[in-house]
Amino acid sequence: MNVNLQLYIYETMKILFVRHGESVDDVEDRYGGWADFDLTGRGKEQLIETAEKISSFSEKFEVVLSSPLKRAFQASEILANQLDIDIEVFEYLKERNLNGILTGLTRSEANQKYPEQVATHNNWEYVDGSERTEDFNNRVRHAIKYLLKMEYNSIIAVTHGIFMKAFYKEMMHLDINKVDDGGFVLVEENDSKFEVLKEYRIEYA
Repeated sequence: MNVNLQLYIYETMKILFVRHGESVDDVEDRYGGWADFDLTGRGKEQLIETAEKISSFSEKFEVVLSSPLKRAFQASEILANQLDIDIEVFEYLKERNLNGILTGLTRSEANQKYPEQVATHNNWEYVDGSERTEDFNNRVRHAIKYLLKMEYNSIIAVTHGIFMKAFYKEMMHLDINKVDDGGFVLVEENDSKFEVLKEYRIEYA
């Protein structure tokens, strides 16, 4: 009896998460989050340096997926030009709406207009109009689920610092303090588990 055996090969996915560079809200001391500011000149230089590092990888990335916010999309353009690949906007990569009603205001403006909300924010408590921790963590988990369903094997995801902190915590059970401007982590997914392959400008807790 002849038996035909079909071999199933599970393909892993590699995801390079990249944080955008310095943006205008950083230098103007404004509440960022969903505030939509451009990269500064320094921020663009940071991403050029990051792009040069990534271009030296043996990995050939297929696409750049970008948060819709300007600072992330401008960072994506730098990477896409360096690597000669296309950009797609992926809403789930958006930063956490941590600041709610304070979004876009300078610290001094916020103190004048909404001192109670500033005090609440300083205690890491819920600010009116912001995204609650549980909701944000759910969004990060859903983002990863959708990324893994895409028909790519190797992608770049340009996002934000708090998103990357949540990815480490939710998907790898690791605590990091911060991701510096232009920082990145390259991970490989295999059977819903992630292994860190490369890191740059990541500070562990």
